[in-house]
Amino acid sequence: MINLEQIRAQRAFAQAETAARFEDKDREEYLSQAKNLPAMFQNNGLLATWAFFLSKDKKPHRTLLAALLEHFQKRFRDPQLEFTVVERLEPKEALISYWTHPVKKLNGLQLMQLTAEAVAFSGWLKRAAEALCEK
Repeated sequence: MINLEQIRAQRAFAQAETAARFEDKDREEYLSQAKNLPAMFQNNGLLATWAFFLSKDKKPHRTLLAALLEHFQKRFRDPQLEFTVVERLEPKEALISYWTHPVKKLNGLQLMQLTAEAVAFSGWLKRAAEALCEK
């Protein structure tokens, strides 16, 4: 039986394989941002880090947010979590329509769970980027 660490690793390495084919500038930026991502989630939290990445609107930032969002959508099937939508969302929609929406907003426990998963998965994104995107 496959465990959560194996799932995280497989998804992160699949993402890094795609990023490794980016043009040099975008690949280097992806690697840099992937390296910083776990610390950003730990220091700034999910919402602030997500908003920062949205403000950049560059291919590496969009790619990392999309990978995280896809992972969240596949990972969380808990009916207690508000973020269990099956439709395809854009990263901006996740932040505005689900995580900070006045009616659908996450409670403290849900936000902590998503943040903890963001830290864990971004650690794998970092490792995968270092393995496949460094030239």
